[in-house]
Amino acid sequence: MGMILEVIPVGPLAVNCSILADDRTGKAVIIDPGADADRIIEVAREFDVVAVLNTHGHIDHVGQVRRVKEYFGVPFYLHPEDTYLIEDEIWEGFASYIKAEPCPPPDVHLEEGMEIAVGELKLKVMHTPGHTPGLCCFYIQEEGVLIAGDLLFKGSVGRWDLPGGDPEKLKRSLKRVFSELPDETVVVCGHYEETTIGYERKFNPYLHGGLL
Repeated sequence: MGMILEVIPVGPLAVNCSILADDRTGKAVIIDPGADADRIIEVAREFDVVAVLNTHGHIDHVGQVRRVKEYFGVPFYLHPEDTYLIEDEIWEGFASYIKAEPCPPPDVHLEEGMEIAVGELKLKVMHTPGHTPGLCCFYIQEEGVLIAGDLLFKGSVGRWDLPGGDPEKLKRSLKRVFSELPDETVVVCGHYEETTIGYERKFNPYLHGGLL
């Protein structure tokens, strides 16, 4: 069993869209198709795409869900507590700036502890609110990878001053991730470069500056 992971930075905010596939069966999911649908489709079309998953409902992460979902004819997964966010522009004119299209409602609701099969791979859903009420990480334990969305960044953490943010819930979610996952876990962040749990445990200034 093995995993193929293609991370494509999309749009002006460099949202990390992940295409995660099982190399034995070719089954794949697309995570956070926020922009540049044509680029995402071009990479993903070599696989048998079975779903579109979103870590959370902010418009920069769901801006091209409709096009990708319709192209592949697959269900869209989102936590129910973030459904209201898919129509929130955040700032006036932001949708136009990032060329976001209206996002359809989710076909399947993500839940804490849910396991999503992608061929022989298993993605465990971790509900980690704080950046948004419904933010979920996808943990592939066998491969030591966490798709974290905007929960955690290299040297930083998710904002809590955007729609749906809650600093106390963010603290609890970060504590959970750092208590449950091993240091060698690779973290694919919602924007910019990847990191590891161990690196952030040692060097993340927010973790050592009183946030946790």
